[in-house]
Amino acid sequence: MSGLIKNRDNAAENAENNCFSDGCLAVILALKGVSELKKFIFGVFAAVFLLMTAVCNAFGAENEELEYSIIGGEAVITGFKGEPTELEIPDFIGCYPVTEVRDNAFYNCASLKRITLPETVTKIGHHSFYGCYSLKNVVLPEKLADIGEGCFCGCTGLLSADIPDTLEILPDSCFRACTSLAEIKLPDQLKEIGNFCFAGCTSLENAETGEKLLSVGERAFFMCDKLKSLYIPSDCTDIGSQAVGYTCDGNVLLRQRELLIKGASGSAAESYAEENGLRFYETEQASETFSAMGADKKSEKKYLCLEAAGIVLILLLILSILRIIFTDWSGQKLK
Repeated sequence: MSGLIKNRDNAAENAENNCFSDGCLAVILALKGVSELKKFIFGVFAAVFLLMTAVCNAFGAENEELEYSIIGGEAVITGFKGEPTELEIPDFIGCYPVTEVRDNAFYNCASLKRITLPETVTKIGHHSFYGCYSLKNVVLPEKLADIGEGCFCGCTGLLSADIPDTLEILPDSCFRACTSLAEIKLPDQLKEIGNFCFAGCTSLENAETGEKLLSVGERAFFMCDKLKSLYIPSDCTDIGSQAVGYTCDGNVLLRQRELLIKGASGSAAESYAEENGLRFYETEQASETFSAMGADKKSEKKYLCLEAAGIVLILLLILSILRIIFTDWSGQKLK
């Protein structure tokens, strides 16, 4: 009997030892699995890091002619190296988006003939391309929101400039002395043309303005000798001194009497033309505007007449009802 009990105790002890061994093995396997998982995750992160580094290096390798800084997680173009003739600024530098061309970045870069700006650029600083007299064409990014004073001043070789609709202000001297610029189409959303903005553009023949324009600065089109006409919308009430229609011969100020100011009758454009001895022409847009206003007035008069007639009819109806109510019907006989 005692032997049976002893065997039973040994079996229980063996079972307990086996359970303990199995538990340890499970724990060991679990720890080993966690370790393998950690290695796998670390390997994935390492691969991603190496890939990103390779991409960043690939981007950075294309910008040997540019100087830039990384500010707040964005790349800012600050200058150039050597004598570049054609530059294509990338969307990204070192994995950072290029959002700005800093003040004076390409100041007096006489060798530059062509530059391509990425759509990521939203700001171009003042005098960024000042004196780039070899620059022929420029296409500004569609998302550009801010352009600095004198940005393309002195670009005497500039033939064309595509200005996006996102710009509402062209600052002072922005295209001043661009003597080869023959025509310019200003954005429909443009509200302000700064002082001397196109002054000295001696080849400018056509400047197309939009209906949202509110202000034309002092001498904005001074010395635009080939400009034959300029449309100034009726909402533009701020026209600076000698904004358009003036040139000079040495120190002698001359008036361009043949220049035609187009606009609405009774507008600031007409007043400017009269005050400065310039010709004025009422445009079709203005005529259509005033015709529409006249039609609105006629419709309003017609509505008032109908309203008055309705009131008269209502009053007559009320009088008829009162007459019926207050009439003495006692002396009336039925037939």
